[in-house]
Amino acid sequence: MYFDTKKGPVYEPENQLLSNLYKVLEKHAPILEGSRLFEDLVEVYEDLEMNLKEDSEDGKTIEINKPIATELQRRERIHA
Repeated sequence: MYFDTKKGPVYEPENQLLSNLYKVLEKHAPILEGSRLFEDLVEVYEDLEMNLKEDSEDGKTIEINKPIATELQRRERIHA
């Protein structure tokens, strides 16, 4: 499944860790679409989805009890 935005479709995540974020984006897209905040949130969502997919393909396990900010910082260091 997916929902459309002006910049293209946003697809439902393969990784269920991102389901709640996807639902929030989908729910608020009609109101927030076009705002810098919404575009940033969609970008973060899509980056997380891609990184989680890469990690699962590499056999890595993501700890779901880690704060998101810590996980994002770790990923930023890896991709820098």
